Amino acid sequence: MDEIIIEIPEENTTQKKPKDLKLAVVFPFVLIIYLIAGVSNEAVRENNIKSSGFYEISVNADTSVHRYKYNILSEVDLSAKLKDTVYTTLDSWLELRIDQQMVYQHWRDGRTKSYPVSTGNKLLSRSTDSKPGLFAIFFKNAHHRSSQYNNADMYHFMPFNQGNGFHSLNGTGYYAALGKYPSSHGCIRMRHEDVKKLFNDSPLGTLVLAHNGYTARTVGFAPKDYIPEHEFSKDEYKLMLAKNLYNILNGNYYTKERYYVVIDPKVVPSSGIYISYKNKIPERQNLPKSYYTVRFINNDRLIDRTDYLSKSGNLDRQVTFIGDTKIIEKELNNDEPEAPSEIEYTDEELINKYFKNPIGILPYYGPK
Repeated sequence: MDEIIIEIPEENTTQKKPKDLKLAVVFPFVLIIYLIAGVSNEAVRENNIKSSGFYEISVNADTSVHRYKYNILSEVDLSAKLKDTVYTTLDSWLELRIDQQMVYQHWRDGRTKSYPVSTGNKLLSRSTDSKPGLFAIFFKNAHHRSSQYNNADMYHFMPFNQGNGFHSLNGTGYYAALGKYPSSHGCIRMRHEDVKKLFNDSPLGTLVLAHNGYTARTVGFAPKDYIPEHEFSKDEYKLMLAKNLYNILNGNYYTKERYYVVIDPKVVPSSGIYISYKNKIPERQNLPKSYYTVRFINNDRLIDRTDYLSKSGNLDRQVTFIGDTKIIEKELNNDEPEAPSEIEYTDEELINKYFKNPIGILPYYGPK
């Protein structure tokens, strides 16, 4: 608890001065508001220190948000557009908007390049729709032949979700569906020139965030020459990612420990990482509570206590007296609703629920 002591000098009290009394009452609360702003800004500054050099951008292709620049006080503002960020050391990452039939390539320098695509159509024979999740490109082949679909030619093939990936096909007849509707058996079809450029610009390990318009995770950029302080095992990576997502979904982004996870692409399974495509991030995250005590020290000053309380009004304060000293206690955020009780999970349960992406496990159709 922080304590602010305000000493009011002696004065002739034979004649009360309402104007001076009003100033003595109002000033401490103006000071409290100023201190609240200082605490909130200090919390942001502290967060900036922890995340220094980590650049975060939104999942909207036309908007870049450097979260470390905000300077706001409201818990609603602090919760706006908040995502659980996973960091990459590469210079770009890919956002597959299944709902838009587009893929966006986000660059470290803020550029965004868009390409029309056609994703999987589950209504076709021996097919599956494209699945949401956080993936990584794990294989590249400039001319691949499909093992499932009659040795079909797949140019600049880059799978990220088991056997599904970016590629082009012979001819241009399939161009009519690009950017409009799903038409493939599960892969992401692109124009020849587009996928060739993407192939050259996307090294192995490039992250692919696939979603249908909502995701609780996004991708940011770690410092260019980032060197990890610790080596983490796969299980440690999984647990950190699971805890981060669990905390933000339960409104505890600011109150529980958060890990800045610079992902090793080898940790990302071919079935992907869960991005919470159903459970929504709450509109308000819980903030740490702060308490202040303001003391009026009156040296030999006689003030009618009943009159003082009537002038001060109903300001949600608790006023007590110790001798001639008035103690005013104010609890900040006292209108904050109580957080719902959380379920206690074991580490294994957290990983199963908040890391694994079960819908990313795809059926295999053998060759005919």
